[in-house]
Amino acid sequence: MTSSKVKKPVALAHINSWRMHRQFLDHPFPSKNIFELIRAVGWIYSPGCSTPYLSLWARNPALKTAELDKLVFDDHKLIQLETLRGCTMLVPRDQANVALRIRTRTFTELSKQARQQMPISDLEMEKLKSEILDALHSGPRTTDQLQRSIPGHLVKDFSPELKRIGLINSLVLAINLLKEEGKILKRQTKKRLDSTEYYNVLTSSLIPDADPFDLRMEEACIQLMTQYFRAESPARIRDFAWWAGINVTDAMKAASEVKPKLVPILVENTKDEYLISESDVDAFLNFKAPEGALNFIPYRDTYLKGQREVVDRFVPAEHADKPFSRWKGKLINDPLATIIFNGRVVGVWEWSDEDEEVDLLLFDSSIPKSVEKAIHKRAGELANFIRTHLGEVRLQGSDYGPHQMTGIHDLKEFWGKGAQVDVRV
Repeated sequence: MTSSKVKKPVALAHINSWRMHRQFLDHPFPSKNIFELIRAVGWIYSPGCSTPYLSLWARNPALKTAELDKLVFDDHKLIQLETLRGCTMLVPRDQANVALRIRTRTFTELSKQARQQMPISDLEMEKLKSEILDALHSGPRTTDQLQRSIPGHLVKDFSPELKRIGLINSLVLAINLLKEEGKILKRQTKKRLDSTEYYNVLTSSLIPDADPFDLRMEEACIQLMTQYFRAESPARIRDFAWWAGINVTDAMKAASEVKPKLVPILVENTKDEYLISESDVDAFLNFKAPEGALNFIPYRDTYLKGQREVVDRFVPAEHADKPFSRWKGKLINDPLATIIFNGRVVGVWEWSDEDEEVDLLLFDSSIPKSVEKAIHKRAGELANFIRTHLGEVRLQGSDYGPHQMTGIHDLKEFWGKGAQVDVRV
């Protein structure tokens, strides 16, 4: 891959400002069309919490949550799918095949590895899966409803050893296997994306035209990479491979087939190869970042979750422990709800249920007072949106246990001397 247009290295700061621009975080999306907004910025994380509403509001302050819910639950123009690395995302309906084909098959692999330890035979598991599908032909069912309708001898509890690796019982495993086969989906019962109550539904009843295994894996990778580099570039092959949950070799093969072709750019202080669509090179090189671009993004927003590394790219090493959640006190690569200024992370934020306000913590001492004032103004706008349209904020989904820390108050004790008092709006 070569490019005659990119002669000298560009700074990471320019790349980050460009991505902020392409992600509509330095200016609002030019229309109120939520569907087209998601097409432009890529799939939105939707792990049973407030993330999709907050991510889209950051890009379109005129967002009405009811309009997004309608697109998902009534119009089915957006489909909520478990896909990349097992993550749940909002996907345009015509991309559902790609999302289902590319998804990580964690439970399929775990069940193969633990085959000898399971108290259920392969024949019984296939029978259980058939019973589940038969029950769902009559309509959606919660897991509890399925358990009551299925012969009891097929529902078997698993040992503590299996539970430790995520295999709870035969029914839950069968449901997860059917999800990975693209045969069933989970849907919120209350028709809200931040609801944690789900039922199971046949994929064919929701998107009857979807057939993920009619799509070759190679073609799915090419389509997904085309979308990724349109929304996330400049980026590296390994960024895409990590995000998509595929190996680097398959990612490299897909990169050679993407149209328009991907071309490399030189980046200061690194030998890594960053790629961008050939059709975007001129706009990228001529881009002038606006002064004072800032925004509040939620936990698992694609701006940070679309790239493999955050430290030294979006946040300096001295604050490397600040913008991440922790699991049992151990730092994990899972960015918090953060404040972005000129493409870099300068603080974190959370919602105070008690005061119905946004709490924020700025850890970049170089921020001018005028910028602090603008940050507080934006926090007030965010608080008004939450009070008016959400009522509350949950920054993590139901599948995250009590050991995961994702908020300022939980994490301050781990920040040592760098911790400051909360700054309340």
